Amino acid sequence: MRQRSRQAVKLDDVANLAKVSPSTVSLFVRYPEKVSVKTGKKIQAAIDELGYVHNKIASQFTGGRSSSMAVIVPSIANIIFSRVIQQIERTVSAAGYQLSIASHDHSLDKEEEQVKAILQWSPAVIAIAGADHNPSTVKMLQNSGIPVVQMWQIEGSHFPAQVGNDHTHVGFQAAQFMIESGCKKLAYFTTRFKEDIRAQKRYQGFTAALTATGLQPVVVDIPRTDNIYQASRSLLMKTLVKERGLDGIFCSSDAIASALLMEAFDKRIQVPQQLSILGFGDFPASAFLAPYSLSSVNLNADNMAAKTAEMMLKMSEDNAYQGEIVDVGFEIIPRDSTNLPF
Repeated sequence: MRQRSRQAVKLDDVANLAKVSPSTVSLFVRYPEKVSVKTGKKIQAAIDELGYVHNKIASQFTGGRSSSMAVIVPSIANIIFSRVIQQIERTVSAAGYQLSIASHDHSLDKEEEQVKAILQWSPAVIAIAGADHNPSTVKMLQNSGIPVVQMWQIEGSHFPAQVGNDHTHVGFQAAQFMIESGCKKLAYFTTRFKEDIRAQKRYQGFTAALTATGLQPVVVDIPRTDNIYQASRSLLMKTLVKERGLDGIFCSSDAIASALLMEAFDKRIQVPQQLSILGFGDFPASAFLAPYSLSSVNLNADNMAAKTAEMMLKMSEDNAYQGEIVDVGFEIIPRDSTNLPF
């Protein structure tokens, strides 16, 4: 069997083949516009012939700018997270950056390990979801000298650059909407409640709105599962039997809400006359479900992605820019699954 060569092509090899100095090759791979067209063509021909790949990590130690950025989120299975990441990647890659992505599955300890690993590669900027982290994670980020954009949430004071929503206010307004549309007994359907910090924030606002009108919320925490649709559907009838008179449900995601909507239709529960269902996230399919489209909270995710990417690029280029707080807002989108407010 033929053994694979272990000898890597080095910058000096390119210089020898192109008959230029190593410093000229180094300048070309970092700033090609600073090398003459004739010399650049010779160097590029040598690079193509040898299959040379520039070591960008090494160039950082010689004063070059980092060409990487990082995004850390709790989940890439959630379609809204993945949509935001995709748009950020599209923007920063167009500006010449490579985006690293980490997902910690709502574990702050795992997030801490990911931050530690990412910092070892000295990215130009890190965007991290949420305002709540382990104290040691915050300390590492603040002492790293690397700019940080807090996205998805505009609460807390760890980082001056923030893009997102006030999730407590989202929960409050969702409850207000359902109360004003006629609901008398409301439930909050969520999953992994102790781990999902932003779902907890929305519940706090949801509870505050109910308490102000003399109502008490019902909480349904769906056990961790690989199939949230099946798990959600199985709990709807059990909850309705246990909580007589329940006529409104606010869900921590559109995945849960759409599953409840399917189960309600299957069990011939009249929506929204007998049961109103409000989702969160406004997934692409929510407006097109049949026979009932799903009412949901739209987080302006596209605007969040655009503002986050814009801030990341500006912070990478301008050392004096510390970022700003950008509330992208949200909108409750009424559709078939809820009544309109009075």
